[in-house]
Amino acid sequence: MTVVETKLSRLKKLIKKQITIKEIEEALANMGMELEDVNEDDLKIEITAERTDLITPEGLARAISSYLGFTKEYQEVKVNKGNYIHNIQPSVKKYRPFTRSFVVKNIKLTNEDIQSIMWIQEKLHETFGRKRKKMALGVYDLDLIKFPIEYTAMKPKDFKFVPLGMNKELNGLQIIQTHPTGKNYADLIKKYDKYPIQIDKKNQILSMPPIINSDSLGKITSKTKNIFIECTGPDEETLDVTMNILATMFYDWKGKIYSVIIKDNKTTICPDFTSRKKTISIDFVNKYIGLDLKPKEAKECAQKMGYDVTDLKKDKLTLTIPSVRTDIWHDVDIADDIARGYGYNNITPTLPNISTIGKMLPINTLKEDLSNLLANLGLIEVKTFALTNKENQYKKMNIKQEPHISLGKNTSDKGINMVRSWLIPECIKALVANRNREYPQRIFEAGIVVIPDEKADVKSRNIEKLVCLLCEEKSNYTNIRQILDVIMDFLDIKYTIKETEHSSFIPGRVASVYVKNKEIAYIGELHPKVLNNFELELPVAALELNLTELFSL
Repeated sequence: MTVVETKLSRLKKLIKKQITIKEIEEALANMGMELEDVNEDDLKIEITAERTDLITPEGLARAISSYLGFTKEYQEVKVNKGNYIHNIQPSVKKYRPFTRSFVVKNIKLTNEDIQSIMWIQEKLHETFGRKRKKMALGVYDLDLIKFPIEYTAMKPKDFKFVPLGMNKELNGLQIIQTHPTGKNYADLIKKYDKYPIQIDKKNQILSMPPIINSDSLGKITSKTKNIFIECTGPDEETLDVTMNILATMFYDWKGKIYSVIIKDNKTTICPDFTSRKKTISIDFVNKYIGLDLKPKEAKECAQKMGYDVTDLKKDKLTLTIPSVRTDIWHDVDIADDIARGYGYNNITPTLPNISTIGKMLPINTLKEDLSNLLANLGLIEVKTFALTNKENQYKKMNIKQEPHISLGKNTSDKGINMVRSWLIPECIKALVANRNREYPQRIFEAGIVVIPDEKADVKSRNIEKLVCLLCEEKSNYTNIRQILDVIMDFLDIKYTIKETEHSSFIPGRVASVYVKNKEIAYIGELHPKVLNNFELELPVAALELNLTELFSL
């Protein structure tokens, strides 16, 4: 949850309608938010984490206005075409590769506005920006800057500027060593040989992202009329959303928004308010939320949640999703919003006219039965982590990388960068961790691996697997084949074995297992190179069985 702090008077001014605190509280509650605290004119509003577009009072005002019917369609932000150029140099690509920016002109700022900018900047840094790892932004006086802006990287001792809040020049290294903000966020860049900087045509340094802005350029006052806003980070989508949220805020302050041309290996115009269209079945909505909404009612509920309804034909509702609504991924998200538009408090709870008895899923029953069987055979059950790394999954297993679910480059633990795509490597790590224990070591695990699947809603699919490893002086193919025979006899399933090739196993001592002409397992003796990679001294025989595939036959 994120707490947004604002003034009741400010919210009323933005809504442009006479509204009571009770009406605000009810609208927020129906949308899934909570008015956490009211202290005279001060409000604290708790918003759900996925609604980043509501992190500004302006975003909240738009949402409340839509919900209460003050506005019937989403108020688009008018972006004027600008001729401002912002170049991304190749030197910065391996450090913090992306930047986005836009310009605001003819804006009148009060001291309250300036405080709001500072608050929103830090709130975005801490929440959506993941403490500046995903996004850090800067705000500058446009009239002091000369375009084009260059986003580049330099050695920390090769540049100097006066950081915000100080009165003397420091180089990049001195900033992260002595400046309070520099020390707080030093871990984000201190490992690099070069630091990212934003610099204008006059060689003025605007900022050293994601640490600190320039004191002379990055200070906004009530005399500032024109503003330049930029943000940097490793993910373009995060930056685009941030710029859209802020451009909407300044637009609602009556500022004129001008686009900036971002030049990289491609040209991008920022901000980009391109919306998405989605057609949803009203029958799906009704089944999901348990109502019987008519098409017109569904349309009204969607409009209350800020959607523009562009078409309504029989059972189909075509919506325009605002660009700031990054939380809308699936039809379920829209159905949930329509339910909020209807009001969850207006839904009458009813008991379903069915009788059910709770029980385990069949696949879980199968896993439990197999676990009991293997335990009775003297194998010890282990549980390994789903998060792992490419070196263990592929390199140490002597195979090429396969399609997998990557965690990207920004994980806090650099030894973790993917979700496991097969179980044998992770169970081998359990053997490695217990090399000081007595042998034989006979272990098994029934667990989930995750593989990419473009047809799935979340672009991935869970697969249930069973792995058995036998590690002892005389462990061989025959021993692990006996385990397979017992499993298949227990399940009353007939199978065939075909010799195959697999780089993780010894040639001639590895096979594929087939049931009804479908490959459901690998079985064999692990290759000596694999054992050496994991620093295991005894032979290991392994079996990996695809329970999901087996269960579907």
